[in-house]
Amino acid sequence: MNDLVVYGTPVSPFVRKVEAVLHTQGVPYDFEMINIMDMPDWFIEISPARRIPVLRDRTVGEEGVADTIADSSAICVYLDRKFDAGLYGKDAFESGRIAWLEEYADTELALPLGMRLFRPILFPRFSGQDSDLETARKTYQEELPRHFDYLEQTLDGNEFFVGDTFSLADIAVGVQMTQLDLVAGTVDDSRWPSLARHTQAMKAHPGFVDNLSACGKMLGRLVPEKVDLNGQKAVRDK
Repeated sequence: MNDLVVYGTPVSPFVRKVEAVLHTQGVPYDFEMINIMDMPDWFIEISPARRIPVLRDRTVGEEGVADTIADSSAICVYLDRKFDAGLYGKDAFESGRIAWLEEYADTELALPLGMRLFRPILFPRFSGQDSDLETARKTYQEELPRHFDYLEQTLDGNEFFVGDTFSLADIAVGVQMTQLDLVAGTVDDSRWPSLARHTQAMKAHPGFVDNLSACGKMLGRLVPEKVDLNGQKAVRDK
């Protein structure tokens, strides 16, 4: 039994964000799956917003609400402080930029990507129905490009989003972009070359590899092929 417990499902990009911090720091933890469609009462008690993930630190307590932290951003701040991870920049300005990009990824990017692309592709398949590709393609073609443009401009050809060091900004954007990759591949590298390179780097990063492997196994049956949202299909990566 480890000191830390993460409650959630690996397919959530917000769970992936927390797991990336833990793996980056080499911190062992326990994982407990939560059915987001039918959350148990005990989980709702520790996650009043009914969201995943939640973290429990057994060094603080082993049951109830007092030893838990809900929300991925709050958890990441806690883990950064607890393990002196240095994922929030070298100075005050970098910290502010990182916090902003995390917020942008968690809201402006995550909402259309998750609710109007990932879910329409994946969720109908749980009940044996076809994906809602019309909604997913419209989101990809009409709504997401402005977000990709902003991220491409922000990277400006650099390896990392803020400064010259891997940070929570890279994790926060990376977990959303790898969410897209799970069902539809990466962005067009001729239009968004820096963002495409960044996504590929995050896929190979030690903080991401185990989570993405678990996601691939979970989704492989439901989404055996990645959908080309320009209208064609591409075979899932081997």
